[in-house]
Amino acid sequence: MCDTCGCGQTEPSGEITHYFGKPMVAVVKLAAKLSNGDKICIKGGTTDFEMTVGGMRNEAEKPVESAVAGELVAFKTPELARPGDKIWIVMSA
Repeated sequence: MCDTCGCGQTEPSGEITHYFGKPMVAVVKLAAKLSNGDKICIKGGTTDFEMTVGGMRNEAEKPVESAVAGELVAFKTPELARPGDKIWIVMSA
């Protein structure tokens, strides 16, 4: 469970499969729908930050507004993330 962001979810919404440090881009395998503008928490062994998703791209490197479970997407992150880190969608109250 993610205690950091208070999202209350028991299962992560995705997992980072690759991270490219120079452009600071994470590739995420989704376990739930994700859209540009969604606020997420990225958490791992040494990773713990929140961000708003923007500029999401699909496997063909085409811009997309949203993606569903099972898809791979990429987007820039404001901080370093690592493969194996989980993402949690922060639900607005």
